[in-house]
Amino acid sequence: MRTDDLIDEILMDIPAPRATIREAISRAARRLCTEADVWVQRREPVVVAANTNYPQIAAADGEPLRIRYLTIDGRKTRAGEGWEQPEASLIVFQQKPKQSLIFGELACRPEHDKMPPDDVVDRWAEVIEHGARYRLLMMPQAWANPNLAAHHDQRFMSGVFSARQYVNHGHARGTARVKARRFI
Repeated sequence: MRTDDLIDEILMDIPAPRATIREAISRAARRLCTEADVWVQRREPVVVAANTNYPQIAAADGEPLRIRYLTIDGRKTRAGEGWEQPEASLIVFQQKPKQSLIFGELACRPEHDKMPPDDVVDRWAEVIEHGARYRLLMMPQAWANPNLAAHHDQRFMSGVFSARQYVNHGHARGTARVKARRFI
């Protein structure tokens, strides 16, 4: 789904200018990516110049948020297992790795007034719409409706939680409860 399609969907309910709707959509997409890690860079180097004193986190597009994991010497490591990420664009290794390029997963978010890749927008279009509608309905304009905005904010946050769970657990289904074993 393209940004223009999202604008047309929202324009049916809220008579705001297209530029205002576009900005609300980009802010909602940025917030979704920030809170739920829905845009993850894979199959590309995450850290370049890792074996120097100044390693850099490399995001292909957008801004880096957090490293989900790195593959160092053939094994997946998370933060605290030989490296730390004190800031979004800074990485500190406890011991310099042998490789210059380190692969892994890097969660990104779009820059201001930009959109994430199309596959992210296609997958989470409804959630982004709710976030944009919340923002638009809270503006002090003729179309303002705080009660309806609260509904859309609730739906947006529900979508964020679902997205976070989907990203962390994949397609896993089932209950969080454990069945007790039978005692014979």
